[in-house]
Amino acid sequence: MAITQFIYKLSGYLSAAFLAGIGAIILAQIVARMFSTQIPSADDFAAWSMAAAVFLALPQTFLTGGHIRVTLLFGAVPDGLRKLMDVVATLIAIAVMAWAAWYVAEYTYESYTYDDVSQGIIAVPLWFPQLSMVLGMGLMVLALTERLISLARGHDIMKPSDEDLVGQE
Repeated sequence: MAITQFIYKLSGYLSAAFLAGIGAIILAQIVARMFSTQIPSADDFAAWSMAAAVFLALPQTFLTGGHIRVTLLFGAVPDGLRKLMDVVATLIAIAVMAWAAWYVAEYTYESYTYDDVSQGIIAVPLWFPQLSMVLGMGLMVLALTERLISLARGHDIMKPSDEDLVGQE
């Protein structure tokens, strides 16, 4: 599982790079407007970068405990029931994310086969920016599956701290 941890971290770094890219695009647009010009399709590239940042951050954020979890109930039930609830929640998350990843991949493939391009000034094949969604969701399914295996083995790769389980103020 060490290789997947590296991949998740790399995906998180790519996400951060896309966020930095948004900042660079905005700065470049500001400078261009000072010279009474604009950067062609800058809004499109910023939007695609935002989508890439969100989806590529999914697995790393999940494994570091950054996604929203309802821990109040977890703290109120015995360990055995907590583990069962965790397994059931992880199974549901795998099912939902796998379903979503499948349809996003299908949508991206359709964009590829129909040669869909953006409507901006610069015509970009839409399948290319859509790949970040497929990759991010696919890695999230992998991370969830890894977590399910870990839970089945009696470990928790993202074990909540005692602070998380006792109510937060």
